[in-house]
Amino acid sequence: MLRCVILMLVGGLWPFAALAQDLESLRNRAEQDPAALARLQQAASARDAKAAFYLGTLYSPLITRQENTVVKGWPETLHWYRQAARLGCARADFDLGLVYEKGLGVAKNTQRAAVYFSRMAAIARIKTAPPSSASSAVGQHTGIHRD
Repeated sequence: MLRCVILMLVGGLWPFAALAQDLESLRNRAEQDPAALARLQQAASARDAKAAFYLGTLYSPLITRQENTVVKGWPETLHWYRQAARLGCARADFDLGLVYEKGLGVAKNTQRAAVYFSRMAAIARIKTAPPSSASSAVGQHTGIHRD
């Protein structure tokens, strides 16, 4: 029985892991390929939180690899990180927390940084909670701080 439950859980999560990997791969291709960039932008514009996050990393002045398809800059980075955070991406909340903590592209604001770090922790607790307590934790996670 336990083996069945584990297989069902792993099988149910596999498509999500594959999707995340596909988006990361798309992000990496978007560094050089305008068509891949367009697909990533389309997914992000369609309210895909992870696509918005990866698009933010593409524009981030702190993440420099071989990007030839975009001009690095904080306004575009912050736009996509905020979009991803609004859609529940904990990694975006974490990066926004760092942005405000360090004053990267915005005025340094440790209180706002703390809000983003708290949101990231709340999302992480919800995503790592056992299934029976996850539904009750969702009800406790309220409000999204808007910039």
